[in-house]
Amino acid sequence: MKQILSLFIFFFVFSNPLLAQESTTPLSDYTWKRGKTVAEDGYVVLKSGKRLEGVIVLKGSENTVEEVIFEGEGKKIEFPVAALKSYGLLRKINANGQSTSANGPINDSPESMYEWRDMGVVMNKKITSTQPRDGYVILKNGTRYDGLLKLRRKDGVLSNYQVKGDKRYKGDISEVARYGYTVSEESVIQENLEKQANKFYPGSIQTKTGMQQGEISTVSNQKFYSNKIIFKDDKGAMTEYVPSTLTSFSQEVKGETKKYVAYKDTFVQEDFSGDTFQLFRNPYPTSTNKFLTGLVKETIVIGTNAAAQGIAKKDAKKNGYETRMDSIIANSPPEDLIGIRDGLVKLSGYTTAEELQEKSDNESLKNNINALNLALAGYEVRNSEGGLYNKEWIILNKKSGEETVIYKAKYKTLMEPLLKGCYEYLSLDRGDQRAYEKWSNIEQTIKMLDGCY
Repeated sequence: MKQILSLFIFFFVFSNPLLAQESTTPLSDYTWKRGKTVAEDGYVVLKSGKRLEGVIVLKGSENTVEEVIFEGEGKKIEFPVAALKSYGLLRKINANGQSTSANGPINDSPESMYEWRDMGVVMNKKITSTQPRDGYVILKNGTRYDGLLKLRRKDGVLSNYQVKGDKRYKGDISEVARYGYTVSEESVIQENLEKQANKFYPGSIQTKTGMQQGEISTVSNQKFYSNKIIFKDDKGAMTEYVPSTLTSFSQEVKGETKKYVAYKDTFVQEDFSGDTFQLFRNPYPTSTNKFLTGLVKETIVIGTNAAAQGIAKKDAKKNGYETRMDSIIANSPPEDLIGIRDGLVKLSGYTTAEELQEKSDNESLKNNINALNLALAGYEVRNSEGGLYNKEWIILNKKSGEETVIYKAKYKTLMEPLLKGCYEYLSLDRGDQRAYEKWSNIEQTIKMLDGCY
């Protein structure tokens, strides 16, 4: 019995990951690549209490660590996490509260000031570099360089620096003791907002503390809603607002006042606002416009079908043989095309079309398989769910919070509950009621309902 109990305790303690000590460094702070982290200075503490310092690599993901590979003190050991009390990176904290490698340089500026740009992949390493800004580096030998500072990372790890002043200085990051910007964080924020802004229009914002006049730029590709705005005050200072920080705003555009209200995670243009009801376009429609969707999908089928026929014809002409594949693609339903494709694959000695494409040297055969797959893709789009959405509006009852979604195709049906909930509407003659059931009279209808509820 004792042996069984001992085995149970052993497997429970050493196999249960919940009892394994988590990393003292947040897993998101490691640099992850293809299921493991980049090697960094770190430590492990064994169950016995012994602490080993060296270089560590974690295997797994940001959610679950499967193994800790330790190298140091003349040893390389692969530890299951259950064998350790704790593990983590050897890092120090700089003046900004940011962690840095124990042997790496100290960053004197807030990390948010560095604007990293993707520079592609070189020698299987992802390269990023910062937007050049006025800054400096101080080398370990005490030399200081001032000018336009640009940093470079490989797979998320600082690798190089460049400072362009009276001359251009560059080198390995291992030479650097400290670095940072000579511009303020606020100036960088203003610079970035200026880049994001579109055209500014006179307007006002309604914050929790009151109304403020200035100029407003909406940051969006849509005409009737915007995910955020940039507000410029009378001194030229810019501030970014999102729906969680702003109730509403108004713009004067070409003599017309446009009011936007916060709805979910976006600002949407208001079409009507009364004592009870508010009307605005739905930025997240859900109903499908079946007619337009069918038209577009049929166009896709025709286009892919024609392209597939072209592939078959081109290959036959290039290689000097007669073909009926273009005619077959034009006149066969998708189930027949699948049978023809799969038959060609099996006759050629392969299991799947993907295997044929990868291993076959017969370019004509591969081209014809491509033509069949392209035609089938068009049919797949036609038969798929989803499509083009209707233009929807939301009628919001400001008193109850109830939302009614309406669109033109089913306007009468969708409006019926609101209309029949209004006694003034029910008191009208049938002829007068019909006027409120027409899409073209929506503004008049909303005003009537606003006075009724």
